[in-house]
Amino acid sequence: MTAQDLDKIIPFPNSRNRAGRGRDRGAQGGGVRVGEWRIVTPIRGWGGTVLALVAAGAGERTLFYAGTTAGCFRSNDEGRHWVPANNGLTSPYIQALVESPRFEKDRTLFAGTLGSGVMRSTNGGETWSPVEFWQGAPAVTALALSPGFPEEGTILAGTQSDGVYRSTNGGRSWSTANFGISDLAILALAVSPGFVEDETAFCLAGDGLYRSTNGARAWRAVTRGLDTPAVQAVALSPSFVEDGTVFVGTEDKGIYRSTDRGTAWQPASEGLTNLSVNALWVSPRYPSDGTVHAGTAGSGIFRSTDRGRSWQPVAADTLDELAVMVIAGDRRSSTIAAGLHQSGVYISRDQGNTWEASNEGLAARSMSTLIISPVFHEDRTMFAAGIEDGVLRSRDGGETWEKVGEGLPGPQVLSLAISPRYGDDKTLLAAVPDGLFRSSDAGAMWEQIGPEDFQDPRVVTYSRDASGSQLFVGLASGKNAYLSENGGGIWRELSGPFADEEIVGIALSPNYSLDDTLLLASFSATGALRRDRERAPGARQPFRADAPQSAITIWRSLDGGRRWSPVIEQLTSARWVTFAFPHDYRGDQESSRNGFFAGIGTLIQRPMWGGKQLWMAERVGHPNTAILSLAVSQGSVWGRSAYAATSDGVYRSDDEGLTWHPINEGLHSRTIVSVALSPTYHEGGDAFALSLGGVLHRLARDGAE
Repeated sequence: MTAQDLDKIIPFPNSRNRAGRGRDRGAQGGGVRVGEWRIVTPIRGWGGTVLALVAAGAGERTLFYAGTTAGCFRSNDEGRHWVPANNGLTSPYIQALVESPRFEKDRTLFAGTLGSGVMRSTNGGETWSPVEFWQGAPAVTALALSPGFPEEGTILAGTQSDGVYRSTNGGRSWSTANFGISDLAILALAVSPGFVEDETAFCLAGDGLYRSTNGARAWRAVTRGLDTPAVQAVALSPSFVEDGTVFVGTEDKGIYRSTDRGTAWQPASEGLTNLSVNALWVSPRYPSDGTVHAGTAGSGIFRSTDRGRSWQPVAADTLDELAVMVIAGDRRSSTIAAGLHQSGVYISRDQGNTWEASNEGLAARSMSTLIISPVFHEDRTMFAAGIEDGVLRSRDGGETWEKVGEGLPGPQVLSLAISPRYGDDKTLLAAVPDGLFRSSDAGAMWEQIGPEDFQDPRVVTYSRDASGSQLFVGLASGKNAYLSENGGGIWRELSGPFADEEIVGIALSPNYSLDDTLLLASFSATGALRRDRERAPGARQPFRADAPQSAITIWRSLDGGRRWSPVIEQLTSARWVTFAFPHDYRGDQESSRNGFFAGIGTLIQRPMWGGKQLWMAERVGHPNTAILSLAVSQGSVWGRSAYAATSDGVYRSDDEGLTWHPINEGLHSRTIVSVALSPTYHEGGDAFALSLGGVLHRLARDGAE
């Protein structure tokens, strides 16, 4: 899942953080109880990509908030330590954060997200609630509050594709404010310190800089003196009303300055060695110290102490080659924070002279996959992957990790699969944006394979069947699905009644050589439940020709993909599916109390027993808790455990999915993207959970932790 795939947004739980427990059976050494998770390590270290920062005064303290693609984090000690502050957030992809001008009294924050519009907290980030938009939540990329808020009530929200929204009543209602704007992709917003009186605001859009002088009701393009439309950052002098000073940073032309309230602009880049400027921060003491900080795309931070006339790099030995995304500082102290791409937060406590990384507890890696060697009890090997860090390998049970993947075209990994014979062949498969790749040396080197003209890869998976001479692999793209019976050498395209739908998942029976069983998931946004199509057994949703509803259908083939029948239909707007098979699953013997599990959106589909090939939808957690990963341990019916990784923690069922219990004590973050079980779990082996931010946890199952 990526931040750009809005239909795959991972929702956070819409509730307060209530730590759930498994079946605690006593205290453990080191304070870890049975049924409690222990943090093994942040796989790539603390840090990650920080897109938004707020420094908010609270009495004698300064609270820092960081917006990331793994949610919001708060620091109560000026950035030394961070804790998740996600309770109530319904999307982890935070693009903007702003605090109320009266934060010290009202503790109000607003967050702009890609999946849930604007979120609001009135208790300093302890809990969040959505700000309603009558036309549906837009993808919000920028926010600005009137300095008169909350009394004056004006909020501006810039969006990814819908322009600017404006509220004058604190977010209770919104109207579009796009008159004069040509390109509705909004990058940044800023308002005058005197906005209540002068009504001046600035907007950075995809085609350049705009200014409003009537409270953001209408906008006019500003081009006088600007040599490029590629503006990326804007910052106003705290004395803008008196001095009219505003700065903009551009993608390729450095910095421009205006001293006449944004009418005309002059280049102000002397001393900059990198002209791609992502972030600007003007000192609250600018009228006296003339200080401005600029964050660049790959050369760290530059500072001007003469009102932008000249610039010098600061802490070049520390920040050089780092991409700075945002800068924020406390109005009352000398502490400044910088949010970086993949490197977390750097803090300066001496007005920008020296900087140091300050990321303890900040887990903002975009991790999505965790897989375990089929001989984990012997080799202790695990792999992890995501959209920014490529393939990572551990050979000591997750304690330490190394980056592998020479030959892969980039860091983004969409799906990762491990051979059932990994102990002998050391083979993995990776679906990446450029196609399918294979490694035969435990992930060190990769080469491209796959069907001819294969595009838009989504999922790759092995059957766990290693009983014969063949290796069975399933592969899915958005429009096509394929099967290989020789480990990926030769591929056969699969066809069926899902041809006009989007393929979002594929899975193979763990005993494929015996039952020839495949599962395929397809999504239709405008009528998956067609009247003229075969319906899944037990399907109750009526087809509505007047208002077709989006849905996912699970198809099953018992003959190697030649014929298909629908077995599950679920109305949902989600575009993701996760499957889990018991180790003894046989598609041709489901009447003997054997079936697979499927997670679709916010529901788990579990098999019903008694000889009927039916599935029952079960909800775990809260109504918007998303099911992100499933795993089933070995063992007989009623003697095995099923785990669900969700946006509200980990849930376990010991009764074939009839009931689910939270196991959340000790989790660093409640958004768990993957859960993996050792092949020897049923004999006391390990269970692991990976958070969205990249923190690996191991479950304490006995007194040996």
